[in-house]
Amino acid sequence: MNTQLAFAFGMLAMVAITMLVVIVVGIVKVIRHDKEFKNIQGEVGHIHRHITDNERAIYSEISETRNRFDQHIDELKKELQAYTDSRIDKTLGTTGSKQLIKS
Repeated sequence: MNTQLAFAFGMLAMVAITMLVVIVVGIVKVIRHDKEFKNIQGEVGHIHRHITDNERAIYSEISETRNRFDQHIDELKKELQAYTDSRIDKTLGTTGSKQLIKS
């Protein structure tokens, strides 16, 4: 009976040691994965900030380009209007001074 009891306690001890090793290895892996997750989360945050900054810069550049384009269009409109006015004046024969239309 003593031999059977010693055998049972030996097997229980082996099972307990095995479970303890599995638990410790599991905890170590969880801690390692938690650290990796935090590092990756920080990198994702950095990438997100970088993308946001680039997006802001792109929109700013687009806005500036559009403003310059609008100014250039306005200048062209003024030039075309002045050219058209000069052509009309030349056609009507009012090239010198402005003539008043009397009715």
